Amino acid sequence: MKRIAIVLIAALGLYSCTEDFITKDPLGVSSSATYYNDPDQCQLAVNAIYDPLGWFEMHDEFLWKIGDICSDDCERGGANAMATYKTGDDWDKSGQLAVFEATDRSTVMTGVWEAGYIAIARANAMLNSTEGKNSGAHKRMRAEVRFLRAWYYFQLTKVFGPVILSEKSVSVADAADLGNRQDGDDEEGHKQVRAQYDFIINELEAIKDDLPTVASEPGKVTNGAARAFLAKAYLYRANFCETSGDFEKAYTTAYDLYKEADGSRYALQSHYQDVFDIYGESFEQSKEVILSVQHIAGSQYGRQGDGSILPLYVAPRYYWNAAKSEQQLQDGLGYGFAMPTQNLLDEFEDGDARATMIVASPHGNAAINSTIQRLKLDTAAWIKPTNFGEGEGWYAIGKVDWSTGYYNMKKSQLSTVLCNSGNKSQCSGKNNIILRWADVLLIAAEAGVQCGHDDVALQLVNKLRERARKSARTIDYTKSGTTSACYTYAEAATPADLSSIDLDKVKKERRVEMYGEAERFWDLVRWGDTEKFRTEDIAGNAFQYNEATLGRWPIPQAQIILHAGGNLKQNPGY
Repeated sequence: MKRIAIVLIAALGLYSCTEDFITKDPLGVSSSATYYNDPDQCQLAVNAIYDPLGWFEMHDEFLWKIGDICSDDCERGGANAMATYKTGDDWDKSGQLAVFEATDRSTVMTGVWEAGYIAIARANAMLNSTEGKNSGAHKRMRAEVRFLRAWYYFQLTKVFGPVILSEKSVSVADAADLGNRQDGDDEEGHKQVRAQYDFIINELEAIKDDLPTVASEPGKVTNGAARAFLAKAYLYRANFCETSGDFEKAYTTAYDLYKEADGSRYALQSHYQDVFDIYGESFEQSKEVILSVQHIAGSQYGRQGDGSILPLYVAPRYYWNAAKSEQQLQDGLGYGFAMPTQNLLDEFEDGDARATMIVASPHGNAAINSTIQRLKLDTAAWIKPTNFGEGEGWYAIGKVDWSTGYYNMKKSQLSTVLCNSGNKSQCSGKNNIILRWADVLLIAAEAGVQCGHDDVALQLVNKLRERARKSARTIDYTKSGTTSACYTYAEAATPADLSSIDLDKVKKERRVEMYGEAERFWDLVRWGDTEKFRTEDIAGNAFQYNEATLGRWPIPQAQIILHAGGNLKQNPGY
């Protein structure tokens, strides 16, 4: 079963105490007191807590908007002209977001906050109602829900810094007085942020051994996912809270998981490109995937269905029409957002095959053409299906003034998979990986360098570089007709193994391994490397990043008003 079934609990309502309700159970109605007793019914509630992972307010859109387009890795993309690049109405005002002009009324901020707290409210309701049920299925489900609640708090903490931390369901009246500062906290809310990371870490430590080693179905939380997430949480707490010993804990947690599970439960996919499965060849559940949001193609995405809009968002938008010798817009195949920058491409060493998940325009400029030759980037990786007219065939990527000439294919699919699979509503079934094995190796390497385990860090980084060497790929568009590409792999000489390691080398390796996976913005913030943010976008709009914000985003003003007690404080810099 690819998609975890989602059934929302429409009503666990309160009813008037007439004699009928006192003396006998109402037909067809479950109360919150009894609903969770039945493991099957309880499982439906758990599934509803997984559901927001795939909403566009979370991993399907808003989180990777911040993680990618607000960094030096990606341009915002999309748009139809230079003049409207920032202010155009398409794609939820992300032009303003990308240059750090998002306000406390931004729909992105409102969306992340609301989706996170809807999920947390569902989790609290389930946990409060099953308290004391610690055997069998309930114990496992409670562990899943505590993981998920910690995951949502982690995303809220990354985006907003100090937020409301609540482990219990609360009434509307009580919620008004909840705040985001600890007693005696400073203006920036450092004590509150520390409390949030403490909560996340304590939850994961408490439940990791209650989770199965192997998921009962794809997309479910496992012991390995909890330990990988725990290592990441320790690393973030070390960076943001300067907590003594956390680098060692992050290293030990990640490296112990590596020693125990590498090659058995988890492993690097043989070829880097296959991790992202753009050809739809069923690598989605490979050993490299620790946790992914499960999607199926269908009529709806976001809160309305099980599909994903993300692959269409990032797919190429402009093509080179050789017959007409001109650039051609083709919205039906993609919208061209989160375009890789030349700055990112320049970071790759000659021949690093990890860059071949990026496709490029051969009708770009000298820098693009040089990069195509140096990294063997694909220039005709997108096929125009017959239902888009003008005949089926391979089309080179196009470039206009407001595009970089590059598109990241990690989150997308070949258009024959994306558009010719009975999908008529821009709704893809491609899963979204949110934890993968390479990240665990990089966490262990980064934390290891910070606490004196350089030998292990070097070993792990070189393992990633070895996989990159074995991923050199040649693509032939002539051997297999027009419906798919024919490609072969070979081992290249580069990138060669490193002979020594330091933090800067780990940072670079993390960038070229994890680009376009919604990590870069928060990596730069937690490292204190915000000077690497771009100074302007491709249309010349100046970046407005303010160091006083500490890399946090504005809390929605509507939420501050709703918390009438005045305890929900806006972040500095807004």
